[in-house]
Amino acid sequence: MVQMPDLLNPFNSIQVQKAYEVWSLLGKGLLKEILNTGLKILNRMIPKKNNQILFASIPDYSDNAKALYEYLVANQMHRQYDIVWLVDDPGIWKILTQNGVAAHLEKSLHGLYAIFRSRYIITTHNHYCRLKAGNQFLVNLWHGAPLKAMGYADCLETEEALNDIRKGVEAEDILIATSGITKNALVTSFLIDPRKVVVTGQPRNDYLFTAHKGHILAGLLERDLSRYNALLLYMPTFRVGYGRVEGTVEHLDLLKSERFNRFLSDNSILFVLKLHPYEERYWLSRDDFRKNNGNIVVLESERLTANLVSIYEVLGNFDILITDYSSIYFDYLLLNRPIIFIPLDLEEYAQTRGFLLEPYDFWAPGPKVTTVDALIDEIRKCLADPACYEEERVVVNNLINRFQDGNSSRRVWEEVLCKTGGPCAGGASNNHSQ
Repeated sequence: MVQMPDLLNPFNSIQVQKAYEVWSLLGKGLLKEILNTGLKILNRMIPKKNNQILFASIPDYSDNAKALYEYLVANQMHRQYDIVWLVDDPGIWKILTQNGVAAHLEKSLHGLYAIFRSRYIITTHNHYCRLKAGNQFLVNLWHGAPLKAMGYADCLETEEALNDIRKGVEAEDILIATSGITKNALVTSFLIDPRKVVVTGQPRNDYLFTAHKGHILAGLLERDLSRYNALLLYMPTFRVGYGRVEGTVEHLDLLKSERFNRFLSDNSILFVLKLHPYEERYWLSRDDFRKNNGNIVVLESERLTANLVSIYEVLGNFDILITDYSSIYFDYLLLNRPIIFIPLDLEEYAQTRGFLLEPYDFWAPGPKVTTVDALIDEIRKCLADPACYEEERVVVNNLINRFQDGNSSRRVWEEVLCKTGGPCAGGASNNHSQ
């Protein structure tokens, strides 16, 4: 068995920093391609540990990867398999190791060796697809059912991004979807072999079918939630990120409305804002954005990650979801609760980013508002009658979510076992391929 010498001690901050510096100097382009080719050749030479599973996600320890990992641990799979996480943030690495999670820094020799030794690689963003050897099995859990255009369907996608997609499609063995419709959307976006795309549901949505963790949300927000009559979650899609802007940047101006703030206060409603991680830094750096009353609070991604909590673990605590084009509402449909849409820049967004599923009015099953007064009216209606728009929600939910239960992690793992020579429980591959 090939042994990796202990050249890098994760506890040595100087060596960790040097490792980061070496990787950052590589940058992009030809030098990086040469390095990846060399590492891929080395990966082919190193024998794999058949029971080792590698997890990675963006952000660190989150989303579908976190949910599937916790399913495996809850079912004692960590006794049968060596499961390890790779993370980018040294702070998260420290938190994970303190909580008994086997983890390495991605940009370290230990992290690189973990990639080389793992039989299974499970990610949310096609990590390490360029390094994958033929005897490794790559599972792309992705990070949402597609509403917006992406990949080859996104006219603004760069050639560099499309090249990354091509590499990922070549490397991955499984890509998961939530229904036949979302499977077709993924095939269109990535030009992937449809036989690789399996309909299992998203592991992260298993959280929606467990006891809702109100005490965890209260701790994250540092609020006594019993003081409020209702909890609202606002999750707009991102516009500022990847070096480009999509749609109207000033889409959160409603939070400056005195009338809206007064409405929340008078009715004891807590309005929780969760921004996309790629956009968070832009908004939180603005002084005018932070000037709001006590009934509006920002749930920061960093706080979730530092507490090893996913937004999906607390999603079930909210009475209403408010969004524009974020596909999280496809997940929230599983709760059959009201959703309010604020498509302030629908025409502009359609022209810049675009949609895979149209018309928007059909796929967004709830009231559409563009003014503060209309938003207040719809919040009142939805709180008074949660069944409002229920018929429309059920129709879309049945189209988007083939499985409406808490067993998506189990189905994903059955697919992995089935496609790697293990038992095909219930004919897993056949049942989930359509």
